[in-house]
Amino acid sequence: MAAARRLRVLVVDDQPAVRDVVGDMVQFTGHDVIGGAADGIEAVEQARRLHPDVVIMDVVMPRANGIEAMRTILAEKTAAGVLLMSGEYHSHGMTKEELIKAGAAAFLEKPFSLNDLTVSMEKCAGGPVA
Repeated sequence: MAAARRLRVLVVDDQPAVRDVVGDMVQFTGHDVIGGAADGIEAVEQARRLHPDVVIMDVVMPRANGIEAMRTILAEKTAAGVLLMSGEYHSHGMTKEELIKAGAAAFLEKPFSLNDLTVSMEKCAGGPVA
């Protein structure tokens, strides 16, 4: 039997407390947090350097939002998949469907459960991993 694959995850959110909580959830699922960023520009820079399996990224952030950063990361193929998350996307005139059409492998509305995070990370990575 093959050993379970551990995902290498980059967590991006402009709120440090959210990065910490999501990072703890990722680690609880048996995967590794390899970096954290506070905005889309930092996310692109870290993805280029770290090549994570999954980027978990907020949609609404300063400097460069999650959609802009996701498009760059996916175009440069510096991550296998991007999981977008947001609690305020609708206040910016976006729908879940538009976020998926923009290229996200999955979308989670904050707050979300550990199970929803696990399923969404697997979707980003192409199937069950742990």
